[in-house]
Amino acid sequence: MLREMAPERATATAPDDRPAATGLVVAAAAVRGAVVAVAGVLLTAGLALMVWAITPASGPDPAVAMRGGVTAFALANLMPVAIGDVTLSLPPLLLTAVPVTLLAVTARRGRFLPNGRYQECVAVLTTAGVYGLVVAATTRGYSTPGAVPAGWVWAAFALALVATALGMLRGDSAWFQWLRRALPGWARAGVRGALVGTSALVGAGAMVLSCGLILRFGSAVDIAAAAAPSWLDGLGMTLLGLAYLPNAVVAAVGFLSGVGFEFGPGTYSPLATSTVDLPGVPLLAAAPQHDGRTMLGLACMVLPLAVGYLVARPVMRRLVTRADRVAAAALAGVLTGTLLAATAVVAGGGVGDGRWSTMGVPAWLLGPAIAIEVGSVACVIAAVSGWRTVPWQVREVADGAGTAKATAATDGESDAAPAAPRARRARRTKRPTDRSAAGRKPTRRPRRSAESAEHAEATQSTESAESAESAESAESAESAESAESAESAEGTGATGITKATKSAVAPQAESDATPDDEATHSEANQPTP
Repeated sequence: MLREMAPERATATAPDDRPAATGLVVAAAAVRGAVVAVAGVLLTAGLALMVWAITPASGPDPAVAMRGGVTAFALANLMPVAIGDVTLSLPPLLLTAVPVTLLAVTARRGRFLPNGRYQECVAVLTTAGVYGLVVAATTRGYSTPGAVPAGWVWAAFALALVATALGMLRGDSAWFQWLRRALPGWARAGVRGALVGTSALVGAGAMVLSCGLILRFGSAVDIAAAAAPSWLDGLGMTLLGLAYLPNAVVAAVGFLSGVGFEFGPGTYSPLATSTVDLPGVPLLAAAPQHDGRTMLGLACMVLPLAVGYLVARPVMRRLVTRADRVAAAALAGVLTGTLLAATAVVAGGGVGDGRWSTMGVPAWLLGPAIAIEVGSVACVIAAVSGWRTVPWQVREVADGAGTAKATAATDGESDAAPAAPRARRARRTKRPTDRSAAGRKPTRRPRRSAESAEHAEATQSTESAESAESAESAESAESAESAESAESAEGTGATGITKATKSAVAPQAESDATPDDEATHSEANQPTP
């Protein structure tokens, strides 16, 4: 009655989990690319306007500062820019990291997300295409006239394509799941080891750069005082140093690898250094100041070897054979060298076509050097670690398992073979062995009841079952002993049945017997010693 009188409440409908249409996915991807491009332009233009506002000597026109900010955004997208008669091709990686991070983070965010590999490919291409178009239109239309060459607008599209694809490869994407199923276990472990090695080497490069700046802090202060006498000039110099700080970290990675880096005609390496007079930038004070080699520089070359150990650790935790571990360690070393070589290509460049036209790490030397240094140590550790307990291949694991099973079966047969003789000896020991009691007068025992008869029958049946099981186990080892055990088991069962029958008939016979006969019968039932 109450249910009929009470109105039904409206239930909340479950959200629609159906995949979005391809058109909606494309529209959402286009919006993401446009938003990231506009955000990058506004960021660089805003920084340029801030510098213009606090620098009185920058001129009265803010439009010039805005054009300079847009030109800097083009340089951050790996496009060479022309400033007067000088071409600048050294990108500030800190500004490059801003659009790359935004594209990677927003690749799998939003309402209309791609579902399946086809939609993911369409979304990545759409985002990269729209980003490249917006960057090309902005940099070509609002930068300094003639600063951005028309033949380099594809660089923004390539940068967005790589960043969006890496952002799309997450745990819930279809491509990530497909690659996870397609790649073998050692390949997946090698990729993880490459990520560990790349991160560790970048961290080691940052540590070496920090140590160099700390050791030559006095020289850096003198350079800053000479190049930027006022605090406003110092602010501009600080922003310039921060913009090129990731480039300096990549140069430090090249230094600790032994390859070194180039800065115009000068070369800086732990093995051989040829110094030149560097520009007045405080960040360059961390470079070595003496020719030849130093013990501190040689000590830095130990860091890639330590990174090789770090690469081998996750490989050894995830794989169970040494062959897979060595393969994963070698793949990790190769991928680490490849990633750092690609980073060195992006971080390199120059100023003009003359003395300072070459700056950065030689990528064609850095990749093989890192692969050999990191990969060799990782392979040796993966091959030697656990060489007594860890098998080399899966075949050895299977052979070891088969040997263990055969050994267990042999031990079981050897234990089961003497089971029947032991049971027979146990039954024999139940017989009375005290022969001194033969002359004693047998005492009168109470008559067995029906319950004691049933208990004796159950006991005899259990003993016969155990004897039969022992006989079956002994048949696999010795056929003669199994036959003898079976006969003893049958005899024991028959004896138990006969005793149970007699004990069941005994109460009826006792009811008809006289007292004298009862005494005689009880004496006859006593066991003979």
